Amino acid sequence: MNRSGYRLLAISAIGGLALTACSHHRAEQASYAPPNDVQVFFDTGSSTLTNAANRTLDRAARLYREGGPMGTFVITGYADSKGSEYANLLLSGRRAMAAKEALVARGIPAARLQLQALGSSLPRHPEAARPENNRRVVISWQ
Repeated sequence: MNRSGYRLLAISAIGGLALTACSHHRAEQASYAPPNDVQVFFDTGSSTLTNAANRTLDRAARLYREGGPMGTFVITGYADSKGSEYANLLLSGRRAMAAKEALVARGIPAARLQLQALGSSLPRHPEAARPENNRRVVISWQ
């Protein structure tokens, strides 16, 4: 596969992740998270949730419970550009899965959680150009 082609697409509410190649430019596919989305940040090369990440996930679960079943949470994993694109894609998938598992442990039904991983794709926002801003998971709702 070529370097511009890796992207994790599948996304099953029950859990499976699938890897698919696409030829679109990665930077054009991602978008900046609106201020009402929840973002969870990770250490370099890690998919382990930090204390700060757990507090953020507590907030996301509380928003879900207070808002009632408001549809689906979309959990999008990202990685910085260090390492290979394939490794970053896998890391972003592990980050999304860690957030999903944490939300399920907090009582969010797995059927309400949709996963996607975009590797080192950068959202269209100037702050994301800093690597530490792309070591994250964005949780949004539909």
